[in-house]
Amino acid sequence: MEAITLRKKLHTLIDISTEAKLKEVYHLLQDEEYSETFKAMLDDEFNQYQKNGEVISLKEINNLIEQLLHPKK
Repeated sequence: MEAITLRKKLHTLIDISTEAKLKEVYHLLQDEEYSETFKAMLDDEFNQYQKNGEVISLKEINNLIEQLLHPKK
């Protein structure tokens, strides 16, 4: 799956997630490098997502959550 697709799916996940799920994802990301460049890239991707209005299915969201919670190394 391409990075741009994953970013769009993450933004959709953020839009529809509960506070508990967002906290869980946030804590996972806290340990990762989160540079200003990376934040700017995510902001740009989110702006593009808002313009396009693309939405993913619940099944795709669950798969994405699973990938985030249990990444394969």
